[in-house]
Amino acid sequence: MCTNLFYAGFDGTTGEQITRVFKNKEHAGVEFTVGPIPIDDRVGKEIVTQITTTMKSNKTFYIDSNGRDFLQRIRDYREDWDLEVNQPIDRNYYPVNLGIYLKDETSELLLLVDRSVRGSGIVDGQLELMLHRILLYDDGKGVVEALNETVCVGNDCRGLIVQGKYYLRIDPIGEGAKWRRSYGQEIYSPLLLAFIEQDEKTGTNFQVSTFSGMDSSYSLPDNVALLTLQELEDGKILLRWLIFLLLLYIIIT
Repeated sequence: MCTNLFYAGFDGTTGEQITRVFKNKEHAGVEFTVGPIPIDDRVGKEIVTQITTTMKSNKTFYIDSNGRDFLQRIRDYREDWDLEVNQPIDRNYYPVNLGIYLKDETSELLLLVDRSVRGSGIVDGQLELMLHRILLYDDGKGVVEALNETVCVGNDCRGLIVQGKYYLRIDPIGEGAKWRRSYGQEIYSPLLLAFIEQDEKTGTNFQVSTFSGMDSSYSLPDNVALLTLQELEDGKILLRWLIFLLLLYIIIT
């Protein structure tokens, strides 16, 4: 049940954000709709959302690596070489597949996303996500075309509309890991529903085979998730368990 709704628009473009604060939940959910981005002025645009706090993050923020471990990022810095900062925004943007967070001595601010976006911490105490963009000129980096995707119905072509969600939460320092791992797993690997059509003419009923290698009342620990259950050759079964910081492979014969 949602207890509060907050609406916000984007300057100079078509779109809105709806923030929902849920009863009995310690995080807020934000649903955004952006587009089509107006380009009548022939200027490309990047649409971002910014969450600003008073936290002293000291140029440091953390972004997931392919939805698993979180890596430290330091603004205007690279560990392996001396970074020449001639593009201060572009050089500090990274892919965000699951989440991004920052922290100081007392608190942590975490954002989880439901789709891949770009993100950064351009300003201390602030997290930024790029939700949509249109570029009218090729950037010279290999694509050989401008990033200006459209949807056409007949001769009527319009820019794309992007919809998505992200979730945010503030925790005391050191207490955010459990939520970003558990809830992040639900977002990153949701259950998929599959359906099959029953043959009404023959009245065939499909029998679902069942098997349990453990007691039916047993539940996996909160920090463990089943990634793969796959039948291999010669009657072997591949099991992959995710222990959030580790990946465990087991082959059962």
